[in-house]
Amino acid sequence: MRRSDPFRFAALTLITGMFAHGAVAEPVPQRYSAPIAITEAAPFVRLLLPPSVYARSLQADLRDLRVVDGRGERVPFAFLAAPAAPAASEQLRNAVLYPLPPRPAHGAWPSPVDVTVDGDRISVHRSEASLASSSAFAVLSPGWLIDLGETVPGEAPPRRLRLAWSGPTEFSVPYGLETSDDLRNWRAAQGGQLMALQSAAGSLTQPFIVLPQPVGRFLRLIWLDTTAVPVLSGATALAPAPGLVVASAASELVFAPSVEPAGRSAAASSRQALHFDLGGDLPLLDIDLRFAGGTRVVPARVEGRSRVDEPWRELGAGLFYRLERAGVIAESPALTAPTHARFIRVVGDERTAALVAKETQLVVHAQLASLVFATTGEPPFRLLAGSVDAAEGALPVSTLVPQLDQERQRFGRADIGVFSEDADAARAAERGERIARLRPWLLWSVLLAGVAGLGLLVWRLARTGAAPQVRKP
Repeated sequence: MRRSDPFRFAALTLITGMFAHGAVAEPVPQRYSAPIAITEAAPFVRLLLPPSVYARSLQADLRDLRVVDGRGERVPFAFLAAPAAPAASEQLRNAVLYPLPPRPAHGAWPSPVDVTVDGDRISVHRSEASLASSSAFAVLSPGWLIDLGETVPGEAPPRRLRLAWSGPTEFSVPYGLETSDDLRNWRAAQGGQLMALQSAAGSLTQPFIVLPQPVGRFLRLIWLDTTAVPVLSGATALAPAPGLVVASAASELVFAPSVEPAGRSAAASSRQALHFDLGGDLPLLDIDLRFAGGTRVVPARVEGRSRVDEPWRELGAGLFYRLERAGVIAESPALTAPTHARFIRVVGDERTAALVAKETQLVVHAQLASLVFATTGEPPFRLLAGSVDAAEGALPVSTLVPQLDQERQRFGRADIGVFSEDADAARAAERGERIARLRPWLLWSVLLAGVAGLGLLVWRLARTGAAPQVRKP
């Protein structure tokens, strides 16, 4: 080998390594295809994406989706802007608590407040009778009168009420609810259950009351069991803030329990845990449990993850219940959990009865994406998904539909059929996965070969280098 050969070998090795690491391959084709059935024809058709699309898409932002016509030609489409993401907070307004006096056996229930009307203004203040016996009311009161305050024009009415208490540390008490606009005419509303529970994993509480719609200014919270009731210290009314996604506007999805994949996290599960597979990494708004029948009260923690190889992360904790009294059913408010998850695990408190899989369902509200496409080309149309490295396929919606506000009301409708797998695309995807697994090894092999070449160069130079000779005079 000539002295320059090691230099050439090392340089060639390093250049080969750079190509092995940075070579750009063709994008993996879409692996899955589903027919699009147009149910309402129009120049622009809207398609709501079900969970099956999230299950087949291999990119979190759905950028690998494509719409094609009957010839396989691409059809222009755009994602419709989803409603604003769930806000971290709602509009808060302090409510005022008044302990109720004992309920008489006959006649109307006395009010602990007096109302004064002065023009458009309404003033509420404690009545003389309630002031005279306020301390006794607080201890022996069968419930509370709650003033939500006047609704400001333009603001959404409150949907929930959050209670605070000073004790006891543990309780579980059912309540009834009535609402009124004028303190004279009362209408019954759905009751519920309040709870505080201490456990080794932390505190579990259920402080929320779901308000009836429409809700009056005044509420009567009536304890149905006074043996262990909380001493209320405050109340806050929560109304949807501007931009807050209301769960009723989202898609309600119901899931039965599934078997949790084996692993360390599964081994940590106990008989108190139920596992649910949502079929795709869905954008969730809230989570609830639905029970088949009877009265069920389940304090539980909720965990979620997007992949089976991820650790579980806690999404929240609370009380899930179904109360049945005299034919009237009261159910717990959903647990607000704005997150992305495919797998949900509900872990019940060990001091309660085990969760029964066949009698329990998971109910979630998800803000599923939708797209609109132009009905150009030859039908039938199909939706493609399932490429790990496909570039963005959607146009900006303003480019696809220039007059969006006017055209939105004229959008057609379409539904997604059952997905099928393309055999050639599946083989290409598997080949790409194998290459991706081998690429780091190839890169390391080339780099090690380059280091060996440089080492050989140094060794040859050290061996062939001759010491300078001194000539005698």
